[in-house]
Amino acid sequence: MKRVLHVVMTMDTGGVENWLLHVVRRLDPTRIRFEFAVATGQGGAYVEEMEARGARVHFLGCGRDPVRLASRLARLLRRHGPYDAIHGHLHHVNGVVGWVGARAKVPLRIAHSHLDTSYFDARGGPVRAFYRRGLRRMIQRYANVHLAVSARAADSLFGLGWRDDPRVRILPCGLDYSRFSALPDKAEARRRVGLPADAVVFGSIGRLEVQKNHAFLFDVMAALRARLPDARLVLVGKGSLEAALRARARALGLAEQVLFAGARDDVPELLAAMDLFLFPSLFEGLGLAPIEAQAAGIPCLISDQVPSEVILFPDRVRALPLGDAARWAAHALELLGLPRLEGAAAAVEASPFGMEAHLSALLSVYDAAPRARRVV
Repeated sequence: MKRVLHVVMTMDTGGVENWLLHVVRRLDPTRIRFEFAVATGQGGAYVEEMEARGARVHFLGCGRDPVRLASRLARLLRRHGPYDAIHGHLHHVNGVVGWVGARAKVPLRIAHSHLDTSYFDARGGPVRAFYRRGLRRMIQRYANVHLAVSARAADSLFGLGWRDDPRVRILPCGLDYSRFSALPDKAEARRRVGLPADAVVFGSIGRLEVQKNHAFLFDVMAALRARLPDARLVLVGKGSLEAALRARARALGLAEQVLFAGARDDVPELLAAMDLFLFPSLFEGLGLAPIEAQAAGIPCLISDQVPSEVILFPDRVRALPLGDAARWAAHALELLGLPRLEGAAAAVEASPFGMEAHLSALLSVYDAAPRARRVV
């Protein structure tokens, strides 16, 4: 059995964490075991199930400090190793993860890019740029496998020349879409969540943080209000901006139209209640939420900053530039006429985003590594 240590920022709801939970649910425990080193927090929404499925969770308590991360991660490797692989999910800080792994003689050291951080990178000063360059050099030196969820995510972390680097591989995250194959009808889904049966329901999934651009989403809803006075917007997720977003909804007169649903484990059922999925992200490494929406058969209106790899049904997904809320509202009205797509879940499951294909590709990465040896 091989042991893989994943280094993550949290064990709470989010795209990376959700993906890892889906993978753990499908692992063969006689073949491979996942463990997790969590930089921030002492708990999280996924801890209980991860541990119940045999995936031990270690809390480092280092926050976002790379120096403390290095020290505490090294101590974890000494106490609980050897590991056959260390798999970093901390973007630039994967350089620290790779360095610590190399010093501990972990055979396989993976730097995994889940984000396109060019939006923030362009706004950082010279000190921040120097810091990023140093960490990227560490990734190049110490990580012997580079994974990215999309070409845009690879550009962001590994540079534009990554296509000539044999260590780099595009590996989109996969989920289990079996839950999307037998959804309730729209009326029943709305009854369960308390939405009016005859309302037009828009929805979005994502942490309530700057990246997901919910403020612009409210501007779109305000532009739609004249045509659809009874429209509703369902926001799935939680985050540090919730209070500010609630205040903005009140200021725009949308307080009664916006449902803050919080972090949920019934995402397929919530999607079944929607007429159109909206995803105006400022940046994304991939974006699993639009793929889930497509699996539910829901048409999507997304930002052109979302990688095009997520578009599985081109006639049902439209990508637009950000900035013009009236234009987004006009396209939203056009897409509302599309019915739910039957059989969408099976099509998504058969794609590279389906768990069977994804798990096979992911395990092949670990299988290529030599076994670790305990150092006495």
